[in-house]
Amino acid sequence: MLDIHITEFYNDMARILVTLYRQFPRQVSVYIEDISGPDTPDDYGLHSERHMACFSTVLWMEQEGLIRYGDIERQVAFNHCTLTLPTFRKLAGFDRELEGPPLIDELRLALSEGSSDMTEGALKRLLGGV
Repeated sequence: MLDIHITEFYNDMARILVTLYRQFPRQVSVYIEDISGPDTPDDYGLHSERHMACFSTVLWMEQEGLIRYGDIERQVAFNHCTLTLPTFRKLAGFDRELEGPPLIDELRLALSEGSSDMTEGALKRLLGGV
């Protein structure tokens, strides 16, 4: 069985990291729709499952120390976001023992080619799983 939600999680996380790396060290707002695509709230104004999954990805990244943010704007944006120093160091390739391009370059390439496998592999290395 395919775990599509995990693939979406990795793709969302990669987009967030690339966005924040591009702006580093500035603090920027991350809009969920910019990462996950347009949202279609229901009749009660509740966000779609896809939107909330991406929103939860940002929360998880902050809880795990990958990023930090100042505040949340009505489940549509995270304000004053930036990478933490350990995340920046890993993405930029500081203290690397591995040969090859820095992880940020791998993530950029994976996103540009639309390769979920490349994205997953790079993020597993970032998270220490491989």
